[in-house]
Amino acid sequence: MTATAESSGGESRGADMSAAGPTGYGRAVGADTGGYAESEEMAPAPHQPPAALAPVDSAAAVTTTTTSTVTVETVTEITVAPEPVPFQQQRALLTAASVGDHDRRDNYLDFLGRQSHFGRELGIDPSRRVRFRVVDGRGVPVNDAQVDISIGQGVVAGRTHADGIFDFHPGVLVPGLYGPASARITAGQATRTVAFHVPAHGDGGEVLLRLEGTHTAMPAALDLAFAIDVTGSMEDELRYVNAEVTDIVMRIRQASPETRVRVAATFYRDRTDREVVQQIAFTEDVRAFAGAMAGVRASGGGDYPEDMNAGLSASLGRLHWSTGNAARVLVLIADAPPKLYHDAGYDWRNAMAEASARGIRILPVAASGADRKVEYLFRAMGSVTGAPYVYLTDDSGVGNPHQEADTDRVAVEYFADMLTRLVISDLRGEGMHEPGVFGPYRQ
Repeated sequence: MTATAESSGGESRGADMSAAGPTGYGRAVGADTGGYAESEEMAPAPHQPPAALAPVDSAAAVTTTTTSTVTVETVTEITVAPEPVPFQQQRALLTAASVGDHDRRDNYLDFLGRQSHFGRELGIDPSRRVRFRVVDGRGVPVNDAQVDISIGQGVVAGRTHADGIFDFHPGVLVPGLYGPASARITAGQATRTVAFHVPAHGDGGEVLLRLEGTHTAMPAALDLAFAIDVTGSMEDELRYVNAEVTDIVMRIRQASPETRVRVAATFYRDRTDREVVQQIAFTEDVRAFAGAMAGVRASGGGDYPEDMNAGLSASLGRLHWSTGNAARVLVLIADAPPKLYHDAGYDWRNAMAEASARGIRILPVAASGADRKVEYLFRAMGSVTGAPYVYLTDDSGVGNPHQEADTDRVAVEYFADMLTRLVISDLRGEGMHEPGVFGPYRQ
């Protein structure tokens, strides 16, 4: 079922962002903090709120850089030699497949039913969804529209992507709540408030909103960040990903020359290691970035789970993401689930809420050794933030054996081609999807 709302624009945004009370969630909502804000009358949150974020950059304020200096935030400053980093002609070695759970909901709901014990273990229920689709007066998708959802006595923040879509997942963002709700959508000076129903089970349909008072354009900037598990088991994947990054970015720039492209990276291990998190700040100098990335070595770890939560917190909270009319993508590459440290104050639920609030797609990539629990969490991250679940396959012969997804069909692509295709599609306002047909599917 699709509900449609029209707007004549011009209404100023109301002052409904009041303080949230003593629960520790801070002010009610905001794209820079993310998450769900509760008032005094509501029960305490099941987990701690997102950590305070570093200031974000304005998309228009970032200029092209020509320096070959890249900062590794938690360690030291890496200076790359002035000559270009030699490009390794080894691209298209990694192979991967994708599952578009945000598109093929029936297939995804079947998977969730088969693997429901992981949902209880992780404290999330991605099975409930209400889709918001925002377009301008011409029917063109509106990027970066603010979506403020009021339910109960709290507010949930969201932002549309370049395809005009924000998928609201109450079982992840407001567990246990359902019933009457309202959404306030703001883009520029155009604002519209619409009532809708949050389902107790399953999907709640689509809410289509036409904002007559706004004029949209495709994203002027792309922030492409990587969050990579660099424990010892990830050595092969890390080496080949680094070999392909330069080519991926060059192809994106060629396809969308008017778009300013920046890259960044977060590397994480576990608390037992000397360096848990390292970062390369956003830069437009992709060759310097690749040179700095080449200096990172996979090491450490130990037991199976790793401190993914620290990597997510650093990626979303310490990198200076663009705001405004930009596409924002965090590529998460890992082979192990997150380890829950009870004193951390930030976990995968906070990351999904924060990414949703700030319009950041989390594009999860499962490497060799990833189990079904990793698949469950990664597919939830992709579904909540509008990205497919990606997993590396054995077709390349790189790394240890890879587990195929619990799905009904498989289409294998080269990883570099897939990532390039997904990002270019996002920049064109078409979203990120698994291929409709890419050779014969493996049943």
